[in-house]
Amino acid sequence: MRKTVKNLNKLYSLAFKNMESMSKFLGSHCVDFALDFHYGHRIKIGGQFTKELYPIPLFRFKLQGIKTECFFDVYTNKNYIGYLKLYPNKKEILSLDLKIFANFKYLIYGYNYQNELYNADDLTQTKVNIEKSKDTKFIIYADFEKLEQVYGVVENLTAKPSQRFAMANYRCDCGHYVTIESYNGSCPICGKDSTFKRKFATKCPVCGAKCLKDQFGNGECQNCGWILDKICNKMKSRVIYPNLISLNKAKKLYSEGKPFEPDLNDFVEALQGYSEMQFEYNGIKYAVELVFTDDDEYDIELYNSKTRESFIFKTKEDFINNAKVDGKLLKDIWDETTERYWLQ
Repeated sequence: MRKTVKNLNKLYSLAFKNMESMSKFLGSHCVDFALDFHYGHRIKIGGQFTKELYPIPLFRFKLQGIKTECFFDVYTNKNYIGYLKLYPNKKEILSLDLKIFANFKYLIYGYNYQNELYNADDLTQTKVNIEKSKDTKFIIYADFEKLEQVYGVVENLTAKPSQRFAMANYRCDCGHYVTIESYNGSCPICGKDSTFKRKFATKCPVCGAKCLKDQFGNGECQNCGWILDKICNKMKSRVIYPNLISLNKAKKLYSEGKPFEPDLNDFVEALQGYSEMQFEYNGIKYAVELVFTDDDEYDIELYNSKTRESFIFKTKEDFINNAKVDGKLLKDIWDETTERYWLQ
């Protein structure tokens, strides 16, 4: 029994780790979503299914108005971590480019008649099958073995929003906890409009242009790109999420006509507040994370996504002065790095 509990904890821990990454991705793409649980699943441990039924976690959201669910199944199979389900009507599914599911093992079937309509070798025939179907609603079921597969679908079916706001969390009247990111935030489960919809006019503290904010003071300036945040307004000389530079520095860079790019010191200050950052150099992504030690202190870890090598630095000064990338001191080639951002 103790071994079973240990295995269950490990499986759930992996599922929730994947969910955390998925949550950050959905937030960065301005997708409203809710965390839920699907009950009645048998968990597979060591090739055998358990007798007991367990809940599995999932995200509920909408892509182009289509109800979508992303389940994080609990299995020991390394080539499978979950499945994606979309519930389009006939008009919606006929308008979809099914090629976005090319990297999945997936099925399409009618909601009522449960007829399989997908022809892997002939997408044109699949469309014909759907047109001839008596069903008015359909299900697209797709297994995935890595999060990048789901990311690709979200990116293909998500229009870039006209406004960006910091994420807000609330409990809907239907009982679910919802994270909203978009301008027209609504519960992806019951469809009720959020009380946190973004609608207040204000002026950007950096460039003075008109922009929108929510009741918490969050929003994004479409003129200069500054992300509005109350704490940033109060602590103007500090780097505070979701911005990568301080408000005072943003004003200076804007007046000089320069982009809001962080220098290495800004990057490290952001790291100390957020704990996970990333950058790219010569096409290779690097992750920089705080690794907390037993004495409540922390080291800084630099991870090379290509070689999978990790390097540990004991202090921020040690990292700034000694961190190397491709055999070069990071401080010397920092201006050549790109994709400096919060870890995705």
